Amino acid sequence: MNSRNNELSGGAKIKMNFYNLYQEYTGYRATSEYNDMHIQKAIQMHEGDGLPGFPSVDVFIYLINPQLEKLRDPAMELIQDTYQQLEQIAQGNVDRIFQRFPSLIPEIMDVIVRVISKERDHAREICEAIVDSEQNYLFTNDQDYKDNRSEIINDPHRPSVAG
Repeated sequence: MNSRNNELSGGAKIKMNFYNLYQEYTGYRATSEYNDMHIQKAIQMHEGDGLPGFPSVDVFIYLINPQLEKLRDPAMELIQDTYQQLEQIAQGNVDRIFQRFPSLIPEIMDVIVRVISKERDHAREICEAIVDSEQNYLFTNDQDYKDNRSEIINDPHRPSVAG
């Protein structure tokens, strides 16, 4: 951490961490790690998976998934760092507010830690699902498939297909 980040309040540190997430990937080109040999190997591995003369979409998926996987760890680390910072902020606030009643501090902190732990776990699930969905994205113009097999989220504004 730089000295400027140490001078920031807890909430500002968290915001700065979110702002800096994936900054290292600014200007990043996923294809820069692949040379013609990598691409040719991927094409050969997935030969016969598509139309003759056209590379399979599996080639693209094979090459892009390791790049997308690089996004998972920084997000998981950010969630854990944010959890730890929130716990520290809470501890400081609880110590200050309940200094006249020190016997209540452990009980209050127990409740706070349970709540932010639950939210940390929920945030992990969401981040994992986002990265997984990007890795498993399927593009199709098949309206029947979209209408009948894409009920991941119940949208109250979307008309029901069954009705």
